[in-house]
Amino acid sequence: MFQFKKNLSPLLFAIAFLCSCSQTEDITVNNSKENKPEDSKVVFRLQSNFSTATRSAEDSHEYSQGTADEYKVNSARVYFFDNGTKLLAKSAQLSGITFFGTDGSGNIIYETDPITLPNGTYDIFVTANTNRQIKKDKEDLFLADIDSITYTQALIEDISGGIIMTNRASDNVATEIRKSNNNDVNVIDILLERVLARLDVAKKSETFELTDNKGAQYASITLDGYHIVNLPKYYYSFRHTAVLTSLNEPQWDLMTHFGNVVDVNGYVVDPYFFKKTIDASAFTNADKYYEKFAVDYNDPDHVKWSSFNAVSQTPNYKTAYCLENCCLLPAQKNGYSTGVIFRAIMEPYNNVYHLDNSGKMELVTDKTLYPEVLYYFQHKFYDSAEALAAAVSATGSPSNTYQARKFEKTDDGYRCYYKYWIRHLDNMNNTEMGVMEFAVVRNNLYRMLITNVSDLGDGTPEIIPDTPDEGETYLKVELNVKPWIVRDLTDIVL
Repeated sequence: MFQFKKNLSPLLFAIAFLCSCSQTEDITVNNSKENKPEDSKVVFRLQSNFSTATRSAEDSHEYSQGTADEYKVNSARVYFFDNGTKLLAKSAQLSGITFFGTDGSGNIIYETDPITLPNGTYDIFVTANTNRQIKKDKEDLFLADIDSITYTQALIEDISGGIIMTNRASDNVATEIRKSNNNDVNVIDILLERVLARLDVAKKSETFELTDNKGAQYASITLDGYHIVNLPKYYYSFRHTAVLTSLNEPQWDLMTHFGNVVDVNGYVVDPYFFKKTIDASAFTNADKYYEKFAVDYNDPDHVKWSSFNAVSQTPNYKTAYCLENCCLLPAQKNGYSTGVIFRAIMEPYNNVYHLDNSGKMELVTDKTLYPEVLYYFQHKFYDSAEALAAAVSATGSPSNTYQARKFEKTDDGYRCYYKYWIRHLDNMNNTEMGVMEFAVVRNNLYRMLITNVSDLGDGTPEIIPDTPDEGETYLKVELNVKPWIVRDLTDIVL
Protein backbone atom coordinates (compact mmCIF):
# COMPACT_ATOMS: atom_id res chain seq x y z
CA MET A 1 0.00 0.00 0.00
CA PHE A 2 2.93 2.30 0.60
CA GLN A 3 6.66 2.48 0.26
CA PHE A 4 9.54 4.60 1.51
CA LYS A 5 12.15 6.56 -0.42
CA LYS A 6 15.16 8.56 0.70
CA ASN A 7 14.95 11.18 -2.02
CA LEU A 8 12.14 12.13 -4.37
CA SER A 9 12.93 10.98 -7.89
CA PRO A 10 13.80 13.79 -10.31
CA LEU A 11 10.78 15.06 -12.23
CA LEU A 12 10.69 13.91 -15.81
CA PHE A 13 8.78 16.96 -16.96
CA ALA A 14 9.07 20.50 -15.62
CA ILE A 15 5.53 21.61 -16.29
CA ALA A 16 3.36 21.43 -13.20
CA PHE A 17 -0.40 21.31 -13.04
CA LEU A 18 -1.70 24.04 -10.74
CA CYS A 19 -4.45 23.32 -8.27
CA SER A 20 -8.00 24.51 -8.81
CA CYS A 21 -8.52 28.27 -8.41
CA SER A 22 -11.36 27.72 -5.96
CA GLN A 23 -9.37 25.86 -3.32
CA THR A 24 -10.54 25.66 0.26
CA GLU A 25 -8.27 25.64 3.28
CA ASP A 26 -6.93 22.33 4.53
CA ILE A 27 -8.77 20.76 7.42
CA THR A 28 -6.96 18.86 10.18
CA VAL A 29 -8.92 17.28 13.02
CA ASN A 30 -7.34 15.80 16.14
CA ASN A 31 -9.87 13.22 17.32
CA SER A 32 -7.61 11.82 19.99
CA LYS A 33 -7.53 13.01 23.60
CA GLU A 34 -3.93 11.85 23.85
CA ASN A 35 -0.93 13.91 22.88
CA LYS A 36 -0.65 14.58 19.16
CA PRO A 37 1.58 11.89 17.57
CA GLU A 38 4.63 12.79 15.59
CA ASP A 39 4.01 13.99 12.02
CA SER A 40 5.28 12.31 8.86
CA LYS A 41 5.46 13.48 5.27
CA VAL A 42 3.33 11.89 2.56
CA VAL A 43 3.70 12.11 -1.22
CA PHE A 44 1.02 10.77 -3.59
CA ARG A 45 1.54 9.13 -6.93
CA LEU A 46 -1.63 9.36 -8.98
CA GLN A 47 -2.17 6.95 -11.85
CA SER A 48 -4.85 8.61 -13.95
CA ASN A 49 -5.59 6.03 -16.62
CA PHE A 50 -6.44 3.20 -14.27
CA SER A 51 -9.01 0.65 -15.46
CA THR A 52 -9.30 -2.81 -13.98
CA ALA A 53 -11.76 -5.49 -15.02
CA THR A 54 -15.23 -4.19 -14.14
CA ARG A 55 -17.03 -7.38 -15.17
CA SER A 56 -17.98 -6.12 -18.61
CA ALA A 57 -18.43 -7.33 -22.15
CA GLU A 58 -14.69 -7.05 -22.71
CA ASP A 59 -14.00 -8.96 -25.90
CA SER A 60 -10.55 -7.84 -26.93
CA HIS A 61 -7.14 -7.10 -25.53
CA GLU A 62 -6.92 -3.81 -27.36
CA TYR A 63 -6.62 -0.50 -25.57
CA SER A 64 -7.55 3.02 -26.53
CA GLN A 65 -4.66 5.40 -27.03
CA GLY A 66 -6.75 8.13 -25.48
CA THR A 67 -5.97 11.82 -25.36
CA ALA A 68 -4.12 14.08 -22.95
CA ASP A 69 -7.43 15.62 -21.86
CA GLU A 70 -8.75 12.18 -20.91
CA TYR A 71 -6.01 11.36 -18.43
CA LYS A 72 -4.66 14.69 -17.19
CA VAL A 73 -4.94 15.57 -13.50
CA ASN A 74 -5.29 19.32 -12.98
CA SER A 75 -6.12 19.24 -9.28
CA ALA A 76 -6.76 16.72 -6.53
CA ARG A 77 -8.03 16.65 -2.94
CA VAL A 78 -7.22 13.94 -0.40
CA TYR A 79 -9.32 12.89 2.61
CA PHE A 80 -7.84 10.95 5.54
CA PHE A 81 -10.19 9.09 7.87
CA ASP A 82 -8.87 7.38 10.98
CA ASN A 83 -9.08 3.65 10.30
CA GLY A 84 -10.19 2.93 13.88
CA THR A 85 -12.65 5.72 14.69
CA LYS A 86 -13.74 6.38 11.05
CA LEU A 87 -13.60 10.12 11.81
CA LEU A 88 -12.04 12.68 9.48
CA ALA A 89 -8.43 13.40 10.42
CA LYS A 90 -7.36 15.64 7.55
CA SER A 91 -8.56 17.02 4.24
CA ALA A 92 -6.05 18.70 1.96
CA GLN A 93 -5.77 20.09 -1.55
CA LEU A 94 -2.74 18.50 -3.19
CA SER A 95 -0.20 20.82 -4.77
CA GLY A 96 2.62 20.42 -7.25
CA ILE A 97 0.82 17.78 -9.33
CA THR A 98 3.45 17.00 -11.94
CA PHE A 99 4.00 14.28 -14.52
CA PHE A 100 6.31 11.79 -12.83
CA GLY A 101 6.78 9.01 -15.36
CA THR A 102 5.28 5.70 -16.40
CA ASP A 103 5.18 2.24 -14.92
CA GLY A 104 6.24 -0.96 -16.66
CA SER A 105 2.95 -1.12 -18.57
CA GLY A 106 3.14 2.45 -19.77
CA ASN A 107 0.56 3.79 -17.34
CA ILE A 108 0.81 7.52 -16.67
CA ILE A 109 1.78 8.63 -13.16
CA TYR A 110 1.72 12.05 -11.51
CA GLU A 111 3.48 12.98 -8.28
CA THR A 112 2.51 15.62 -5.71
CA ASP A 113 4.30 17.83 -3.25
CA PRO A 114 4.54 16.29 0.23
CA ILE A 115 2.01 17.02 2.95
CA THR A 116 2.37 16.41 6.69
CA LEU A 117 0.16 14.05 8.66
CA PRO A 118 0.27 12.55 12.16
CA ASN A 119 1.53 8.99 12.21
CA GLY A 120 -1.32 6.51 12.16
CA THR A 121 -3.47 4.19 10.05
CA TYR A 122 -5.90 5.80 7.64
CA ASP A 123 -8.54 5.15 5.03
CA ILE A 124 -7.58 7.43 2.14
CA PHE A 125 -9.90 8.84 -0.54
CA VAL A 126 -8.94 11.11 -3.44
CA THR A 127 -11.01 13.19 -5.84
CA ALA A 128 -9.47 14.85 -8.89
CA ASN A 129 -10.45 17.64 -11.30
CA THR A 130 -13.35 18.92 -9.21
CA ASN A 131 -13.72 22.03 -7.08
CA ARG A 132 -16.25 20.36 -4.85
CA GLN A 133 -15.20 19.55 -1.31
CA ILE A 134 -17.20 16.84 0.48
CA LYS A 135 -17.76 18.19 3.99
CA LYS A 136 -18.55 15.11 6.07
CA ASP A 137 -16.66 14.26 9.26
CA LYS A 138 -17.67 10.58 9.35
CA GLU A 139 -16.56 8.03 6.80
CA ASP A 140 -19.96 6.44 6.17
CA LEU A 141 -21.60 9.81 5.56
CA PHE A 142 -18.72 10.81 3.32
CA LEU A 143 -19.11 7.72 1.13
CA ALA A 144 -22.88 8.06 0.88
CA ASP A 145 -22.61 11.63 -0.30
CA ILE A 146 -24.11 12.29 -3.77
CA ASP A 147 -22.84 15.25 -5.76
CA SER A 148 -25.32 18.12 -5.64
CA ILE A 149 -23.41 19.82 -8.44
CA THR A 150 -23.01 17.70 -11.54
CA TYR A 151 -21.94 18.07 -15.12
CA THR A 152 -24.23 20.78 -16.50
CA GLN A 153 -24.91 18.59 -19.51
CA ALA A 154 -25.31 14.84 -19.34
CA LEU A 155 -23.57 14.31 -22.68
CA ILE A 156 -20.11 15.84 -22.45
CA GLU A 157 -18.18 16.57 -25.61
CA ASP A 158 -15.65 19.08 -24.22
CA ILE A 159 -13.36 17.58 -21.57
CA SER A 160 -10.54 20.10 -21.94
CA GLY A 161 -10.94 21.04 -18.27
CA GLY A 162 -10.25 17.47 -17.19
CA ILE A 163 -12.53 14.56 -16.29
CA ILE A 164 -13.58 14.14 -12.66
CA MET A 165 -11.85 11.08 -11.17
CA THR A 166 -11.73 9.21 -7.86
CA ASN A 167 -9.96 6.20 -6.46
CA ARG A 168 -12.03 3.14 -5.72
CA ALA A 169 -13.01 3.71 -2.12
CA SER A 170 -11.97 0.23 -0.96
CA ASP A 171 -8.50 0.44 -2.50
CA ASN A 172 -6.55 2.57 0.01
CA VAL A 173 -8.00 1.31 3.30
CA ALA A 174 -5.87 0.78 6.43
CA THR A 175 -2.85 2.58 5.01
CA GLU A 176 -0.13 3.06 7.61
CA ILE A 177 1.65 6.41 7.79
CA ARG A 178 4.78 6.32 9.94
CA LYS A 179 8.20 7.87 10.17
CA SER A 180 11.22 5.69 9.57
CA ASN A 181 14.52 6.05 11.38
CA ASN A 182 16.02 8.03 8.50
CA ASN A 183 12.95 10.24 7.97
CA ASP A 184 12.03 8.87 4.58
CA VAL A 185 8.87 10.16 2.93
CA ASN A 186 5.81 7.91 2.71
CA VAL A 187 4.79 7.38 -0.93
CA ILE A 188 1.14 6.40 -1.49
CA ASP A 189 0.01 5.02 -4.85
CA ILE A 190 -3.51 6.11 -5.86
CA LEU A 191 -5.25 4.56 -8.86
CA LEU A 192 -7.84 6.97 -10.24
CA GLU A 193 -10.84 6.08 -12.38
CA ARG A 194 -13.05 8.51 -14.30
CA VAL A 195 -16.67 9.04 -13.25
CA LEU A 196 -17.52 9.21 -16.97
CA ALA A 197 -17.80 6.53 -19.62
CA ARG A 198 -16.67 7.09 -23.19
CA LEU A 199 -18.91 6.36 -26.19
CA ASP A 200 -17.46 5.94 -29.70
CA VAL A 201 -19.79 5.68 -32.70
CA ALA A 202 -18.98 4.94 -36.34
CA LYS A 203 -20.43 3.16 -39.37
CA LYS A 204 -18.70 0.79 -41.75
CA SER A 205 -20.06 2.63 -44.80
CA GLU A 206 -22.34 5.54 -45.60
CA THR A 207 -25.01 3.43 -47.32
CA PHE A 208 -26.28 -0.11 -46.83
CA GLU A 209 -28.36 -2.12 -49.31
CA LEU A 210 -31.44 -4.02 -48.17
CA THR A 211 -32.22 -7.26 -49.98
CA ASP A 212 -35.11 -9.71 -49.82
CA ASN A 213 -34.79 -13.44 -49.12
CA LYS A 214 -33.89 -14.01 -52.79
CA GLY A 215 -31.07 -11.50 -52.72
CA ALA A 216 -32.90 -8.81 -54.70
CA GLN A 217 -32.37 -5.22 -53.53
CA TYR A 218 -35.54 -3.43 -52.44
CA ALA A 219 -34.16 -0.31 -50.69
CA SER A 220 -31.00 1.46 -49.57
CA ILE A 221 -30.34 2.97 -46.14
CA THR A 222 -28.03 5.95 -45.63
CA LEU A 223 -27.27 6.59 -41.96
CA ASP A 224 -26.77 10.33 -41.47
CA GLY A 225 -27.14 11.02 -37.75
CA TYR A 226 -27.51 9.67 -34.22
CA HIS A 227 -28.97 10.82 -30.93
CA ILE A 228 -28.17 9.40 -27.47
CA VAL A 229 -31.10 9.10 -25.04
CA ASN A 230 -31.53 8.54 -21.29
CA LEU A 231 -28.44 10.32 -20.03
CA PRO A 232 -28.17 10.62 -16.21
CA LYS A 233 -27.13 13.96 -14.72
CA TYR A 234 -26.09 12.78 -11.24
CA TYR A 235 -23.35 10.47 -10.04
CA TYR A 236 -21.80 9.06 -6.90
CA SER A 237 -18.37 10.52 -6.16
CA PHE A 238 -17.10 7.01 -5.46
CA ARG A 239 -18.37 4.03 -7.39
CA HIS A 240 -21.07 1.98 -5.65
CA THR A 241 -21.54 -1.76 -6.16
CA ALA A 242 -23.92 -4.30 -4.63
CA VAL A 243 -25.14 -7.88 -4.86
CA LEU A 244 -28.88 -7.65 -5.55
CA THR A 245 -31.76 -9.96 -6.34
CA SER A 246 -34.49 -7.43 -5.52
CA LEU A 247 -34.95 -3.67 -5.46
CA ASN A 248 -33.87 -3.25 -1.83
CA GLU A 249 -31.15 -0.72 -1.11
CA PRO A 250 -28.38 -2.21 1.06
CA GLN A 251 -26.71 -0.71 4.08
CA TRP A 252 -23.57 0.57 2.43
CA ASP A 253 -20.33 -0.93 3.67
CA LEU A 254 -16.87 0.21 2.59
CA MET A 255 -15.33 -3.17 1.77
CA THR A 256 -18.53 -4.72 0.41
CA HIS A 257 -20.00 -1.95 -1.74
CA PHE A 258 -17.14 0.23 -3.00
CA GLY A 259 -14.90 -2.11 -4.96
CA ASN A 260 -15.18 -4.72 -7.69
CA VAL A 261 -18.40 -6.21 -9.03
CA VAL A 262 -18.95 -9.83 -8.02
CA ASP A 263 -19.79 -12.35 -10.73
CA VAL A 264 -23.19 -13.50 -9.41
CA ASN A 265 -25.95 -10.87 -9.19
CA GLY A 266 -23.34 -8.13 -8.91
CA TYR A 267 -24.40 -4.62 -9.96
CA VAL A 268 -22.89 -1.18 -10.33
CA VAL A 269 -25.33 1.20 -8.65
CA ASP A 270 -26.01 4.79 -9.69
CA PRO A 271 -27.82 7.42 -7.57
CA TYR A 272 -31.20 6.70 -9.21
CA PHE A 273 -30.87 2.92 -9.35
CA PHE A 274 -33.59 2.11 -6.82
CA LYS A 275 -36.16 4.39 -8.46
CA LYS A 276 -36.01 2.42 -11.71
CA THR A 277 -38.84 -0.01 -11.12
CA ILE A 278 -40.15 -2.81 -13.30
CA ASP A 279 -42.96 -0.57 -14.58
CA ALA A 280 -40.93 1.77 -16.78
CA SER A 281 -44.09 3.11 -18.43
CA ALA A 282 -45.01 4.90 -15.18
CA PHE A 283 -41.71 6.77 -15.02
CA THR A 284 -42.10 10.45 -15.97
CA ASN A 285 -38.64 11.90 -15.28
CA ALA A 286 -40.40 14.67 -13.36
CA ASP A 287 -37.26 15.57 -11.41
CA LYS A 288 -35.19 15.73 -14.62
CA TYR A 289 -32.76 13.01 -13.60
CA TYR A 290 -32.35 12.12 -17.27
CA GLU A 291 -31.33 14.58 -19.92
CA LYS A 292 -32.63 13.68 -23.40
CA PHE A 293 -35.24 11.43 -21.84
CA ALA A 294 -36.36 8.80 -24.36
CA VAL A 295 -40.13 9.34 -24.29
CA ASP A 296 -39.75 13.07 -24.96
CA TYR A 297 -38.58 12.41 -28.50
CA ASN A 298 -41.63 11.25 -30.38
CA ASP A 299 -41.38 14.51 -32.36
CA PRO A 300 -38.24 14.27 -34.50
CA ASP A 301 -38.10 18.07 -34.82
CA HIS A 302 -37.11 18.25 -31.13
CA VAL A 303 -34.08 16.01 -31.51
CA LYS A 304 -30.60 17.31 -32.19
CA TRP A 305 -28.85 14.87 -34.49
CA SER A 306 -25.08 14.38 -34.39
CA SER A 307 -23.24 13.47 -37.56
CA PHE A 308 -20.80 10.58 -37.55
CA ASN A 309 -18.24 9.11 -39.88
CA ALA A 310 -17.70 5.99 -41.86
CA VAL A 311 -14.58 4.11 -40.76
CA SER A 312 -12.86 4.98 -44.04
CA GLN A 313 -12.88 8.63 -43.00
CA THR A 314 -10.72 10.46 -40.45
CA PRO A 315 -11.40 10.67 -37.59
CA ASN A 316 -13.11 7.30 -37.76
CA TYR A 317 -15.16 7.49 -34.56
CA LYS A 318 -17.31 10.26 -33.08
CA THR A 319 -16.61 10.43 -29.35
CA ALA A 320 -18.71 11.68 -26.45
CA TYR A 321 -18.74 11.11 -22.69
CA CYS A 322 -21.57 10.37 -20.26
CA LEU A 323 -22.34 9.23 -16.73
CA GLU A 324 -23.03 5.64 -15.73
CA ASN A 325 -26.56 4.26 -15.96
CA CYS A 326 -27.55 0.84 -14.55
CA CYS A 327 -30.78 -1.00 -13.77
CA LEU A 328 -31.88 -4.11 -11.91
CA LEU A 329 -32.35 -6.99 -14.37
CA PRO A 330 -36.19 -6.75 -14.71
CA ALA A 331 -35.96 -2.96 -15.09
CA GLN A 332 -33.60 -3.05 -18.10
CA LYS A 333 -36.13 -1.32 -20.36
CA ASN A 334 -36.13 1.40 -22.96
CA GLY A 335 -37.51 3.93 -20.48
CA TYR A 336 -34.36 3.80 -18.35
CA SER A 337 -31.39 2.43 -20.30
CA THR A 338 -28.97 4.56 -22.27
CA GLY A 339 -29.48 3.99 -25.97
CA VAL A 340 -28.78 5.45 -29.38
CA ILE A 341 -31.36 6.41 -32.01
CA PHE A 342 -29.90 6.37 -35.51
CA ARG A 343 -31.48 8.47 -38.25
CA ALA A 344 -31.39 7.36 -41.88
CA ILE A 345 -32.59 8.18 -45.37
CA MET A 346 -34.51 5.31 -46.95
CA GLU A 347 -34.61 5.14 -50.75
CA PRO A 348 -36.90 2.61 -52.51
CA TYR A 349 -35.36 0.62 -55.32
CA ASN A 350 -37.73 0.88 -58.28
CA ASN A 351 -40.55 -0.81 -56.36
CA VAL A 352 -43.16 1.88 -55.60
CA TYR A 353 -46.68 0.96 -56.73
CA HIS A 354 -49.90 2.88 -57.44
CA LEU A 355 -53.49 1.59 -57.46
CA ASP A 356 -55.26 3.02 -60.54
CA ASN A 357 -58.97 3.70 -60.93
CA SER A 358 -59.58 0.27 -62.39
CA GLY A 359 -58.08 -1.45 -59.35
CA LYS A 360 -54.90 -2.45 -61.16
CA MET A 361 -51.53 -2.13 -59.45
CA GLU A 362 -48.94 -0.30 -61.52
CA LEU A 363 -45.28 0.55 -61.00
CA VAL A 364 -44.42 4.23 -60.51
CA THR A 365 -41.42 4.74 -62.78
CA ASP A 366 -41.08 8.50 -62.34
CA LYS A 367 -39.47 9.20 -58.96
CA THR A 368 -40.72 12.79 -59.05
CA LEU A 369 -44.22 11.32 -58.61
CA TYR A 370 -43.36 9.59 -55.36
CA PRO A 371 -45.84 10.78 -52.68
CA GLU A 372 -45.20 12.48 -49.33
CA VAL A 373 -45.91 9.20 -47.51
CA LEU A 374 -44.92 5.68 -48.56
CA TYR A 375 -46.41 2.47 -47.16
CA TYR A 376 -44.36 -0.72 -46.97
CA PHE A 377 -45.35 -4.39 -47.22
CA GLN A 378 -43.28 -7.44 -48.13
CA HIS A 379 -40.35 -5.62 -49.80
CA LYS A 380 -42.57 -3.28 -51.83
CA PHE A 381 -43.80 0.28 -51.31
CA TYR A 382 -47.23 1.77 -52.03
CA ASP A 383 -48.23 5.37 -52.59
CA SER A 384 -51.51 5.24 -50.64
CA ALA A 385 -53.23 3.39 -47.82
CA GLU A 386 -55.71 2.02 -50.38
CA ALA A 387 -52.91 0.53 -52.48
CA LEU A 388 -51.40 -1.01 -49.35
CA ALA A 389 -54.76 -2.53 -48.35
CA ALA A 390 -55.17 -4.02 -51.81
CA ALA A 391 -51.67 -5.54 -51.68
CA VAL A 392 -52.30 -7.05 -48.26
CA SER A 393 -55.70 -8.38 -49.35
CA ALA A 394 -54.14 -10.04 -52.40
CA THR A 395 -52.11 -12.24 -50.06
CA GLY A 396 -55.29 -13.58 -48.48
CA SER A 397 -54.71 -11.82 -45.16
CA PRO A 398 -57.40 -9.52 -43.71
CA SER A 399 -56.35 -5.88 -44.10
CA ASN A 400 -57.14 -5.05 -40.49
CA THR A 401 -54.58 -7.55 -39.23
CA TYR A 402 -51.68 -5.65 -40.76
CA GLN A 403 -50.24 -2.58 -39.11
CA ALA A 404 -48.91 -0.34 -41.87
CA ARG A 405 -45.33 0.83 -41.82
CA LYS A 406 -45.18 4.24 -43.33
CA PHE A 407 -42.35 6.60 -44.12
CA GLU A 408 -42.67 10.36 -44.50
CA LYS A 409 -40.78 12.38 -47.05
CA THR A 410 -38.50 15.26 -46.02
CA ASP A 411 -36.25 17.57 -48.00
CA ASP A 412 -33.57 14.87 -47.78
CA GLY A 413 -35.77 11.90 -48.63
CA TYR A 414 -37.82 9.34 -46.74
CA ARG A 415 -36.84 9.09 -43.09
CA CYS A 416 -36.50 5.97 -40.99
CA TYR A 417 -35.01 5.35 -37.54
CA TYR A 418 -33.22 2.57 -35.70
CA LYS A 419 -32.73 2.04 -31.96
CA TYR A 420 -29.80 0.40 -30.23
CA TRP A 421 -29.44 -0.11 -26.45
CA ILE A 422 -25.89 -0.15 -25.10
CA ARG A 423 -24.77 -3.52 -23.79
CA HIS A 424 -22.28 -3.73 -20.96
CA LEU A 425 -22.20 -7.50 -20.43
CA ASP A 426 -23.64 -9.75 -23.14
CA ASN A 427 -24.98 -13.02 -21.73
CA MET A 428 -24.91 -14.41 -25.30
CA ASN A 429 -28.63 -15.20 -25.13
CA ASN A 430 -30.85 -12.97 -27.27
CA THR A 431 -34.05 -14.19 -25.61
CA GLU A 432 -33.06 -13.87 -21.95
CA MET A 433 -32.03 -10.74 -20.07
CA GLY A 434 -28.79 -10.93 -18.10
CA VAL A 435 -27.54 -9.14 -14.98
CA MET A 436 -25.83 -5.87 -15.99
CA GLU A 437 -26.41 -6.78 -19.63
CA PHE A 438 -27.68 -3.34 -20.66
CA ALA A 439 -25.77 -0.65 -18.78
CA VAL A 440 -23.15 2.07 -18.97
CA VAL A 441 -20.43 1.96 -16.32
CA ARG A 442 -17.88 4.66 -15.50
CA ASN A 443 -14.33 4.36 -16.78
CA ASN A 444 -15.35 2.01 -19.61
CA LEU A 445 -15.12 2.68 -23.32
CA TYR A 446 -18.09 1.59 -25.46
CA ARG A 447 -17.15 1.47 -29.13
CA MET A 448 -20.03 0.93 -31.57
CA LEU A 449 -19.41 0.19 -35.24
CA ILE A 450 -22.48 -0.35 -37.42
CA THR A 451 -21.46 -3.05 -39.88
CA ASN A 452 -24.78 -3.79 -41.62
CA VAL A 453 -28.50 -3.05 -41.71
CA SER A 454 -30.84 -6.02 -42.18
CA ASP A 455 -34.28 -4.40 -42.54
CA LEU A 456 -36.21 -1.15 -42.58
CA GLY A 457 -36.35 0.84 -39.36
CA ASP A 458 -39.31 2.70 -37.88
CA GLY A 459 -40.99 5.62 -39.58
CA THR A 460 -40.64 7.72 -36.40
CA PRO A 461 -38.08 7.70 -33.57
CA GLU A 462 -40.74 6.74 -31.04
CA ILE A 463 -39.59 4.79 -27.97
CA ILE A 464 -42.00 2.78 -25.81
CA PRO A 465 -40.65 2.92 -22.22
CA ASP A 466 -41.84 -0.53 -21.14
CA THR A 467 -40.14 -2.34 -24.03
CA PRO A 468 -37.39 -4.65 -22.70
CA ASP A 469 -33.90 -3.83 -23.96
CA GLU A 470 -33.44 -7.44 -25.01
CA GLY A 471 -35.13 -7.65 -28.40
CA GLU A 472 -34.74 -7.65 -32.15
CA THR A 473 -32.70 -4.92 -33.74
CA TYR A 474 -32.18 -4.45 -37.46
CA LEU A 475 -28.75 -2.95 -36.93
CA LYS A 476 -25.73 -5.20 -36.95
CA VAL A 477 -23.38 -3.58 -34.46
CA GLU A 478 -19.87 -4.61 -33.56
CA LEU A 479 -19.70 -3.52 -29.93
CA ASN A 480 -16.42 -3.52 -28.04
CA VAL A 481 -16.45 -2.74 -24.33
CA LYS A 482 -12.84 -2.00 -23.52
CA PRO A 483 -10.74 -0.98 -20.55
CA TRP A 484 -10.20 2.74 -21.06
CA ILE A 485 -6.43 2.68 -20.67
CA VAL A 486 -3.75 4.68 -22.43
CA ARG A 487 -0.97 2.46 -23.72
CA ASP A 488 0.71 4.54 -26.43
CA LEU A 489 2.59 7.42 -24.83
CA THR A 490 4.43 8.67 -27.89
CA ASP A 491 2.25 11.76 -28.25
CA ILE A 492 2.03 12.96 -24.64
CA VAL A 493 1.48 16.70 -24.46
CA LEU A 494 1.37 18.21 -21.00
